[in-house]
Amino acid sequence: MYKLIVSSFLNTIINDYEEIPMSTVALIDELRRSGIKFVIATGKDIDSIIYYNRDFSFTDYLITSNGAYIYDMNKNKVIFKKNIGIRTINRIIKAYYNKSIIYLTNDSTRNLISKKSIHKDNLEKLVDKDKFIEENKNNIYKIDLYFENKLIAEQSLKELNILELDINTNLQIYNDKYYIEITHSSASKDKGLELIAKKLKIDMKDIISFGSGYNDIELLKKTGYGVAMKNACKKLKSVADDITLDNNSKGVEIYLKKINEKIIKKSVKI
Repeated sequence: MYKLIVSSFLNTIINDYEEIPMSTVALIDELRRSGIKFVIATGKDIDSIIYYNRDFSFTDYLITSNGAYIYDMNKNKVIFKKNIGIRTINRIIKAYYNKSIIYLTNDSTRNLISKKSIHKDNLEKLVDKDKFIEENKNNIYKIDLYFENKLIAEQSLKELNILELDINTNLQIYNDKYYIEITHSSASKDKGLELIAKKLKIDMKDIISFGSGYNDIELLKKTGYGVAMKNACKKLKSVADDITLDNNSKGVEIYLKKINEKIIKKSVKI
């Protein structure tokens, strides 16, 4: 039935304690041993996801930084990367340096460069902005802008679109924090998945996807079957083929269990 499973990370396969249940990992392992590929598609940096993969390998590919940095876990190599231009980075930083918390993600980690006191629990250490940008001027794949509330975040998103920069933007909500994710215009989760599918000679209709956020909308729309979490945003639910339990109730695992026998029976090894 399906030859590849792709899942978002935050609010989807991990719970609110940022844990992946071992029962979920065990089920994914069973599916992978049957020949089905498993992919994580996330806005997070690659080091954050590899951390989960260190003790028990559970994924074949990582689509990180919303598709700007894609990694083949089996061959341990980057198969795609697209950085944001330095002029674009500088324009965004100049516009929002004193208005938001700003993170820049390079080829491994997310780095805090502006620490406006929006969230009192933010104890992360600032990196030297100018030094970081100079050392990573061709190696920055994602920008995150955090705002005080949804209204300011939505207004900032409109402002960014008016600037007509060569970027993709997504408004996200996580742990009651509102932020905008920015990548190069050619980078997105769905485009990253299309690249992997082409590499594996898998038709997009033979892929089942799971998501929860705005950056998962095109992912669910372009795959053969899209499943939204119960805790997903309303817009994602409106384009999903089905809805599963929330991320704290192992929604991805429960749904895969429901169709497990059908998947394994009809899958084709790659």
